[in-house]
Amino acid sequence: MKNGIITFFNVVHIALVYLAKFMMVAMVLIIFVNVVLRYVFNSGLMWSEEVALLLAVWFIFIAMSLGVKQGLHINITLIPESRQSPAVRKVLSWLKSLAALAVALTMIVHGWKLVGFTMQSIMPATQWPAGLLYAILPLSAIVIIYESLMDIFGIDTRDKAVDDFLAGVGSFKDVLGGNRG
Repeated sequence: MKNGIITFFNVVHIALVYLAKFMMVAMVLIIFVNVVLRYVFNSGLMWSEEVALLLAVWFIFIAMSLGVKQGLHINITLIPESRQSPAVRKVLSWLKSLAALAVALTMIVHGWKLVGFTMQSIMPATQWPAGLLYAILPLSAIVIIYESLMDIFGIDTRDKAVDDFLAGVGSFKDVLGGNRG
């Protein structure tokens, strides 16, 4: 069961990396095309700002959830790591994961409420529900909760296999847990 959950979230992690890349490229292309249309052809895409905003918000929250797995968020070190005992490092890492967990729980509770509240509003250009803009909050919170709990309990989530696969030097079989020996 544990290996199945780890495998599921590793596949989700990889899918989110590719989704974030796609969203960034799509956002840049939409904005570029709209700028060219406005300044060269004196017209534009009515929906470009709404779609670019949606892509930007989703990209930011996906990147935030991926950053928890990679430990990419800002840290303030008051005591140099070389002077910290392993026990202090472990406690500080645990506290950092608890803080991320608290933020994620807030995101899931209030994000869910925000999505429900804004689904009744319609974005003017695309006619999409405004709740789509915020739907990423509870989704990214689930990933952050998982990563925080894995870190708190010290469970190996095969991060190296995921990193190697994304770098093009590892196999997807390793991500799925194929070569655990």
